[in-house]
Amino acid sequence: MVAGLILLLVAIASAEGEVLEKGDHEALVRNERGAKSRETCRYVRGAWSECDSKTNIRSRTLTLKKGDVSNCERTKTIQKKCKKACRYEKSSWSECSPNGEMSRTDMLKANSDPTCDQSRRITKKCNKNKQVKSTKDKGRRNRHTIGRFASPSLFTATTVYVPS
Repeated sequence: MVAGLILLLVAIASAEGEVLEKGDHEALVRNERGAKSRETCRYVRGAWSECDSKTNIRSRTLTLKKGDVSNCERTKTIQKKCKKACRYEKSSWSECSPNGEMSRTDMLKANSDPTCDQSRRITKKCNKNKQVKSTKDKGRRNRHTIGRFASPSLFTATTVYVPS
């Protein structure tokens, strides 16, 4: 969420100036007005509003903390889309299909936003490289694994007789 907020702040500020510092509670913006005037404006970030159900937008106000009011806006408003609280119960992946894809259908959890889709289908390509791979085990001899588990069929047994 913070990364999205900073990205949004940068996008808005780039239209009006250059963001120099980013923090949790303050934003520092250098405005360019004319070739010679470069003023640094520091703003305090207000709390986000509740999500407007009609527009699916929420907003926050930045209030000028430091800077010349003749070069800095007293307040700025940032708006961004609200995220739906869609939470899904993940199902198991299918076997790989002949076209090299696997899929799963996840069902909406009970406490999710009722406007969310009741289910979602996710499809991805099968990773053929994960079938058998070799790993080094900290100085011990190599061992072959399938996924994370050792495959017993890849090991050979040798019996050594020690004379008594």
